Amino acid sequence: MNGYKILISYYYLTHREMEYRRFMIQRWLPAMQDMGLVPGELLHTLWGDYPTRLVVLYVPDQKLLQKVLGGEEWQHWHGQLLGYVHDLHYRVVRARPWLQF
Repeated sequence: MNGYKILISYYYLTHREMEYRRFMIQRWLPAMQDMGLVPGELLHTLWGDYPTRLVVLYVPDQKLLQKVLGGEEWQHWHGQLLGYVHDLHYRVVRARPWLQF
């Protein structure tokens, strides 16, 4: 498997859960796809001292990765997401065919 994964972890604001879900499905994920990112895994932690959510976006090459992360559109959607979550963290790793944290 070539490419990269953007690992996005956070806790969503429980008092805005329904708004968060609508935002993610109707706006955020389509925007990520419009930028050329491919949704991979979405994990929800039910128990333990880990972020509630881990979203994995696949990026096929470094050129697109740099374009996306350095772009104004990414910053816009980062800001929008912060209205629904806290402790937001990003990590970029080389893509492997297994689940990565």
